[in-house]
Amino acid sequence: MANFKPFRYVEDIYEAYYFELKRYLAKMSSPEEADDIIQELFTKIITNPSIVEDVRSIKGWLKVAARNTLIDKYKKKKPSLFKEGDVVESLLIDHASPESQTVIDTQLDAILSTLSQTDKSIILAKEYYGYDYKEISEMLNINISTIKSRVFRVKKRWAKARRDSDE
Repeated sequence: MANFKPFRYVEDIYEAYYFELKRYLAKMSSPEEADDIIQELFTKIITNPSIVEDVRSIKGWLKVAARNTLIDKYKKKKPSLFKEGDVVESLLIDHASPESQTVIDTQLDAILSTLSQTDKSIILAKEYYGYDYKEISEMLNINISTIKSRVFRVKKRWAKARRDSDE
């Protein structure tokens, strides 16, 4: 593109794909958060327009970049539960019946109440927030193998508690 006008090009793709990106992102987050992600994505593009200069499918590239920006935003957000003592209410399984949800909540209460704050943080980071072992290790300054064994032990206790309650 010999006559490439980066800011005009960025403005054109913004106007062409804004609503489609917003709909796409709103399915994975809230409409307000979708706007934030789009703004962040286009800020990256404006500060370095050459990243889209040679993109063949701008629509596909924008969707992938928007999704990755959303994922990065969630990963960077430190869970407030690492600092709070009352964490059980945050662990709900959306598609469970009220009866099974009550049983699950009771089991979670029983298990999480026996855990240290660090173990609660590890379990919530892994199972609720979706952090990987390396990220948890870096956040808490704990060896990865220690984190893996703690997660395994808690899951094993939970499975035992579920078996015992089914009997």
